[in-house]
This record gives sequence, C-alpha cells and structure tokens, in this order.
Amino acid sequence: MSRVKVRRTHREELPGIVLLRDAMGDDGSGASQRRPVLDLDMEVDPTLDHLMTHDPNGFFSAVLHDETLGHAVAHVRSRQWILSEIGVLPQHRGQGIGTALLGKALAYGERAGVKSWLALVPRSPALEALLLKHDLRPLTPLYLLRVEPGRAARLGRALSALHPGQDVTAELLSRRGQADLDRIDTFSRGVVREGDHVFWLKRAGLNASFVRQGNRIAAYGYGGTAQVGPVAGTTREAALAALGQSMLAALEQDPDASLVLRVPATFEEAMVALLENGARLEDTWMIHTRGESHSFDRYIPGIPVLP
Repeated sequence: MSRVKVRRTHREELPGIVLLRDAMGDDGSGASQRRPVLDLDMEVDPTLDHLMTHDPNGFFSAVLHDETLGHAVAHVRSRQWILSEIGVLPQHRGQGIGTALLGKALAYGERAGVKSWLALVPRSPALEALLLKHDLRPLTPLYLLRVEPGRAARLGRALSALHPGQDVTAELLSRRGQADLDRIDTFSRGVVREGDHVFWLKRAGLNASFVRQGNRIAAYGYGGTAQVGPVAGTTREAALAALGQSMLAALEQDPDASLVLRVPATFEEAMVALLENGARLEDTWMIHTRGESHSFDRYIPGIPVLP
C-alpha cells in the first residue's frame, strides 16, 4: 500500500479544506463521506486566508496519490502555539494520519520557539487521546450556547450596564487604542495579536467596544453577524460588561438571529448568566493546554479557528 505523505498546504488548496470539513460532518462523525474535489473557484474561508497570510508554515495536508485525506492548521501568536483545525476523513481514521499531522503542526511550533500550547477541539475520544499522547492536557470545557434574539437583547443590556462602554470601531480602525488591546490580551491570554484585531475589524466587519472600570480600559469585545467575541478583560466583571456590548453589537448587525457563544467553564459568571436567561447548551468542546497557560476565566473566543 502506498504511504500517506504529510506536506505543506498551498494557498490555492484552501478551498479544499472547506470540502474536507463537509466530508467529515459538522459533528465530526463523518456523516457525509463524499470524496472532496478541489474547486479553485470556491470562495476561500476568510479566517483561513488570514491565517495562511500570517502563518503559512502552519498548514499541512495528508495526501495519498492526488487525494487529500486530512489536514491540520496551527498558528503562533507571541510565543503561544494554537491548533486551529485538525481532521481526517472518517474512512481513513485509525491509520496514524492524525498523529502525523499533529506531529508536523507541533514541529512548526517548536521551530517558532513557542512556550505554551493551546487547542480548542470538539469532544472526541480519538482526538482527545491524540492530544493527551502529545502532553496536551484538558484545561476546561468550552460550552457552545445558543440564545434567542429577544433574550439576548435583554441580557446584553443588563450586562453592558455593569460598567460604561463605548463603540470604538472607528478609533481602532485609525490604529488608536492598540496599546489597550495589547495590554488586555497579554493579561487575559498572554499574547499580542495586532494582525488579528485588524482582521476582525476590516475583513470580518465586526464592531468593537471598550469597557471602563474606574479610570482604566479594562475589557474589549467584538460582535457582528454570526459572531459574538472575542471578549477579553482584566477583571471578570469588566469582561461581562464587554460581553453585553458584544451581544448588542451582533444583534445590531442581524436583529433576528439567535446568538451562538462559546464560553469556557472557568468563566462561570458568563456561563451562569447565559443559562439563567434561557440560553441552550448545544455542544461541549474542550480546551487543552501545555506549558504556561491562562485560565480562560475572563475570556470568550469568537470562533475556535482563531480564538
């Protein structure tokens, strides 16, 4: 039998990753098993395109002949390695392909001199076992919660009233306020990520808010169509207020849409507030870490691909 090769993914192959996602099924069970066919005319996922621009060496494909069987994507911010995606087509699992992909992605981080490692992944025994074998340990569950627009609006107003906040989208687009973003990111996540903030503002079209606690900017939050977060704060209360601002910003762009949030269990105040206001728990992921890490007790990721 021919040997599967793991190699760098080229930019023109990015549309194929979307097809691989479809073939694996939304829940990772592989409900759809059609063979992925690369279509160069497909619109590229903007988040993957952003990561390819900044971290091209973190993209890997597992290939047998001309067929892509799996992929892995990792990126580095400051000295933190983050696993964005990893997956293998269901009919090819159990053959060591996931191990080979993760090994390549980890080697990319080692070459970059990272000090900490992070993965936000669906709950899957095989995937969790793979991460455990590479010393990535569970930190906390990540709850996927859905809240209907009316309830979201009421909760958003209540949370945003905790501390004064203001829309700063125009200010950040003019590159003022970056020092506050860097300070909050360093405190809550141990990273600096100016390029990601530019992406959320310009390419993703999200609105951004700052929250004050006393005389200091203590939290930020993003919200827009189909996305609440990221939200980060130097205190939990400020992060809650920023969460409220983010929910209202998302509803402003799409008033009739239910909101989907991914809340770490360690941010208990946010989780409880959402559940007490009618949010439905739809899925549970897991955050795995290795090395120096933060507790995610005042942080909510926007999407796991770019947490």
